[in-house]
Amino acid sequence: MLALQSEARRLGEHGLQGWRRKVADAAAPRLAGVTPLDERDTRAWIGVVFVALSAWYVGTTAARFLGGR
Repeated sequence: MLALQSEARRLGEHGLQGWRRKVADAAAPRLAGVTPLDERDTRAWIGVVFVALSAWYVGTTAARFLGGR
């Protein structure tokens, strides 16, 4: 279970590039203050959300493209 948490954290950290990192840097301290997570975990979860949103966007775009053929 610990390896899975470590991999999720790595995925989240890698998902924070460019403006996404700036958003996470601004939001993580505030969210960590009102959640049981520390700043590092909060930042990683924000990154995971951005990765998931990107995957969803690519998937729906591909589905529309393939459906329109």
